[in-house]
Amino acid sequence: MVDNETIQTIKNRRAIRDYDTSRDVPDEFVFQVIEAGGYAPSAENQQPWRIIVVRDKKLQEFIGQRAVDRTIELFGRVTPREELERRLSYIKSKASLERTIDILISGERFEYIKGNPETNGAPVLLVLVVDQTHIGNSQATLRGTGGVYGWSSPRHAVIAGSMMMENMTLAAASLGLGSCISSVQLDHFDDVGAISERLNIPYPHWMPILCLTLGYALYERTLGPPRQQPEEISFLNKWGEPFKGGKK
Repeated sequence: MVDNETIQTIKNRRAIRDYDTSRDVPDEFVFQVIEAGGYAPSAENQQPWRIIVVRDKKLQEFIGQRAVDRTIELFGRVTPREELERRLSYIKSKASLERTIDILISGERFEYIKGNPETNGAPVLLVLVVDQTHIGNSQATLRGTGGVYGWSSPRHAVIAGSMMMENMTLAAASLGLGSCISSVQLDHFDDVGAISERLNIPYPHWMPILCLTLGYALYERTLGPPRQQPEEISFLNKWGEPFKGGKK
C-alpha cells in the first residue's frame, strides 16, 4: 500500500523543540498555517476559536517560563523517577533515556517556548483560545440542555480547537516548518489566569488551551516514538474483536 502525499505528511510530522534562530518565519506562512487551521470542523460551524500570534519576546518568555516552572513541579517533584522510566521505556538507549528524564525534571524540555536564541527557541508562538460557551450560542433552544443531557459546552470547543491545532501542525509541516504543541503552561488554573491577563484574553468566556511553536527545525528528525499499529488499537463491531484491515 502506497501512501499519498497527505498521509506522508501526517506520518512524517515531528515535534520540533530546537529551532534555527537565524531564520524567521514569514507572516505569510503564519497566515497560511492559521488559515488551514480554520478549515477544521466544529459543531454547528460555530468556529469557536481565536489565535493569538505571539512574536513579542517578553510575552514568549513569560509563557515559556510558566511551562518550565510547571514541568519542574510535575516531573521534578511530583512524579517518581520510576514512573518516568516506565513512560519513556520505548527509549532503548540508557544514555538517551537518562538525558530525556534530566531535561524533563529540570524544565529544560520547554525552554524552546521562550523563544531565546541561546536555547534555540521558536521565533513564533501561537496561542489557541476557545469559546467556552460554544454550544447553544446559535440556537436558543439548545441553551441549558447541557444540564439535561450531560453535555459539556467547553468540551465541544476543546474538541474543535484540538482539530484546528492538528490542521495547523500539518500545514506547518507541508510548508517546511517545524512545530510543537504544548499545554503544560495551561494545565493549571493559575497559569491560565495569568496568561489570559497578560494577553488580554476575556477569560473565562474565552480560555487559552494550547500553544503551538513555529520555526525552522535546527536538526532533522526522521525517527519518532514507535506507533501502535491499527490491528493493536482497533476492533471490529465490538470491543475485543480485532480489526485486521484485510490482514490475515
